[in-house]
Amino acid sequence: MMNRIIVGLGVGLLFGLTQSTDAQQQKKALDINACMSWKRVDSPEISSTGRWVTYRVVSMEYNPEDKEAKTLHLFDSRTREEVLLPNVERLEFYNSDQAAYYQMADSAGNMKTMLMELPSGIRKEWVYKEAFRPVAGAPYSVSMTNVPKDTLNHIPSFDRLVIRHLKTGVAFHIDSIGYHSLYNQGRSILFIRKQAKGNALCYGPLAGPYRTIYESAVKKEPSSFRFDENRMNGEFTVNDSLWYNFSLKNNTCDLIFDRKEIAIPAGMEIVHANLSRQQKFLTLQIRPLLPKTDKDKQEDEPKPDKSFELELWTWNEYEVPTLQTRSRYYRPEYSKYIYDIASKKLTEVAPGHVDLFEPDWADEIHYVLYTDETPYRMQKEWLDKVPFDIYAVNVHSGEKKLVGRSYRSTPKWSVNGKWAVMYDPIAKNWNKFDGTTGRVTDISTAIGYPVFDEDYDKPAPAPAYGIAGWTADGNSVLIYDAYDWWKIDLTGECQPECFTKGYGRKNRKSIRKMTSNIDKEVFAPDEKIVVSLWDEDTKDQGVYQIDMKGRLKRLMEGSYLYTVHRFSDNRKYCIWNRQNISEFRDLWWSKSDFSDPVRITNVNPQQSEYKWGTAKLVEWTNYENKSNKGILYLPEDYDADKEYPVLVQFYETHSGGLNVYHAPMLSSAMADVIYFVSNGYIVFMPDVHFTIGTPGQSCYDAVVSGTKYLIEQRIAHPGKIGLQGHSWSGFQTSFLVTKTDLFACANIGAPITDMVTGYLGIRNGSGLPRYFMYEETQSRMGKTLWEAKDKYLANSAIVEADKIHTPLLIWHNDKDEAVPYEQGRALYLAMRRLQRPAWHLNYKGEGHFLGNQAAQKDWTIRMMQFFDYYLKGTKEPRWMKEGIHLRERGIDQKYDY
Repeated sequence: MMNRIIVGLGVGLLFGLTQSTDAQQQKKALDINACMSWKRVDSPEISSTGRWVTYRVVSMEYNPEDKEAKTLHLFDSRTREEVLLPNVERLEFYNSDQAAYYQMADSAGNMKTMLMELPSGIRKEWVYKEAFRPVAGAPYSVSMTNVPKDTLNHIPSFDRLVIRHLKTGVAFHIDSIGYHSLYNQGRSILFIRKQAKGNALCYGPLAGPYRTIYESAVKKEPSSFRFDENRMNGEFTVNDSLWYNFSLKNNTCDLIFDRKEIAIPAGMEIVHANLSRQQKFLTLQIRPLLPKTDKDKQEDEPKPDKSFELELWTWNEYEVPTLQTRSRYYRPEYSKYIYDIASKKLTEVAPGHVDLFEPDWADEIHYVLYTDETPYRMQKEWLDKVPFDIYAVNVHSGEKKLVGRSYRSTPKWSVNGKWAVMYDPIAKNWNKFDGTTGRVTDISTAIGYPVFDEDYDKPAPAPAYGIAGWTADGNSVLIYDAYDWWKIDLTGECQPECFTKGYGRKNRKSIRKMTSNIDKEVFAPDEKIVVSLWDEDTKDQGVYQIDMKGRLKRLMEGSYLYTVHRFSDNRKYCIWNRQNISEFRDLWWSKSDFSDPVRITNVNPQQSEYKWGTAKLVEWTNYENKSNKGILYLPEDYDADKEYPVLVQFYETHSGGLNVYHAPMLSSAMADVIYFVSNGYIVFMPDVHFTIGTPGQSCYDAVVSGTKYLIEQRIAHPGKIGLQGHSWSGFQTSFLVTKTDLFACANIGAPITDMVTGYLGIRNGSGLPRYFMYEETQSRMGKTLWEAKDKYLANSAIVEADKIHTPLLIWHNDKDEAVPYEQGRALYLAMRRLQRPAWHLNYKGEGHFLGNQAAQKDWTIRMMQFFDYYLKGTKEPRWMKEGIHLRERGIDQKYDY
């Protein structure tokens, strides 16, 4: 039965913003059950015309009993009505959105295909044996089926393409069909017809007649083809030896070349060949001829001695044993060659172990590039990304030259194949490689602004802001600075031009291309690109449109973060969401310029029943005498004359997330922000910017200064301030409590408490030694242990544990795949020996985050009880007073007081 309900909510309807005083007083604090009730919109899709939208509503917390998650919602943007389709996985539209089809199981569990007329909703079952595969633009279903072998008449099995008219049900078919492609809006077909002596390439109207453009004398060839519908041409190979080009427009098929004409070195054979898109050259991989083997004789796999197993760690081998796999050592590596079809010249351009980058779209090819990480391979365990050198190879002479050293991002060829653009992480600039002359030129310094991430505070080289895209002629590239786009003329005839006219920098708004299904890397002259403008000061976002003259047009903007899900195929409509601290990420429909928006969903109406919160930016001067920002979350009924418990929670930087919606969730590590705010807490999330070599001190300078700022503003009060961190911020939290008694209590999750053994540890998940985290990434030491012994010790809380007077709730699980479990346990043992208040929670078998829902519920309860005891003055729960003995585990959780 089809359920039809009215769900269009309109843009003007506000939810829960006009509550009466009585209603405010009746609101509840969030609890565990509330956390289990929150839902989200899943798998939103929009039809090709934009009229129809499908989506699901699923629980944010895993719930196997969630029947609603198995229901597909079908929304009509014209009528604002919705159809509910229980037990439907996916719905596809056809016939210009005037119909749809889906699969569902009958009472016996057999899958059946249902066809539904739109908008009437009339449904019928597809009763034919072949699958239903409607063709866009044509009144047919086209699907492949296999005809079994006829042993009586000695006819082997074959594939049949069934073409059935959707209205009459009349079908015709193409037998012995292989690879095929529809074109001309589904009204024509290009296909391989399988024949005993050799396959044929045929084409014509879908209903026939068909013309044969090529017929092979080689069995089972050709087996596939490549086809460009816009140009109405393509190519195929026969036995990977004969390469043909065909044109449906001219009804011609021409031999491009015969691989036998390629004079490969003696004793070698071609194992792979790829034709460039312009059909000017081949990229080949060539290897020595393999010795002939007796197919009937199989070599036995060597059997290991299982009486004992030795794991040998060797100081100079490529990988430590925890990274070693058998397959890695047997990966074939073949030398790479370029074959120029016109000159019939074969040139070796790269050894087998490197990655080759050729200008696939080039009309003429003079150089290729390859990257070689060989000089750096041994450094993979202490570098974030293995660097590589870039070489240019002249395809005419085979001469190679070094054009880039210690790069970390691969070169990108322009769409015309004339230039490659490369970001130099050492010089922090973009370079151009000229594919004709082989020269390398700096193309970004003339901009006058940095093109690298200026806020990057890790020891590794700062990455580039990135590339926005290319002009269609391939002669210009658009690159980002912190705010704007710059148009770089690769011909060198013009100076760099600020494509966005300096609007971003002038208004302190970062302009970036938005992610959606209409993303492009190459922009046509009439292109209109959807971009995001993010305000660095307010953290608000706008959705704009920019044309190829750099003119910006505002589409929508506000105190939100926006996400575009999809545009309709006709680009007239789209679906998207927005969020801020009080508005969930519900699904919206609008025109493609975001006008006439309609709010489709309201998946969490229960939010109005619960106490919520507000978020605001705060700014202060930290102990490095620099401006510091953070987010302050306040209860919705905050009274400045009252004292509230404050939870200080942080990781790295947070202020950019001012408009993020925090759904109430069970805790898998850190406290859920809105859960604590709803229960009467203020939550403070300060930004931490790090100085290489002194991450602990950087944290102190930001977090302690920010907390004291709140005290000065009478927002926070001594004795009612708690501290929390997990993983990287678990390290920071453990450091802070050795330096200050400002916090009444602290929860420390999965921390590194000893940088010495942390640096020399192995990540259990990846098998990687942890050097790289300290020398190049998150732990931000920037040097080896032996180059900075004092700093490693100074950042190790375990050494200074005797200075900790703050009661600790330590949380570290024995199957942690990222941080060694012993690190958290060591801090507990230190506190135990010093006889300072501390509890250590180990959820047996759990990892860096809790995955078990029952464990998440338990942790959410205990965490809140811990902070309530020290910050609200509630009674001490029995688990804190008495502990839980081995014999009591799972029997008495001792939540009571």
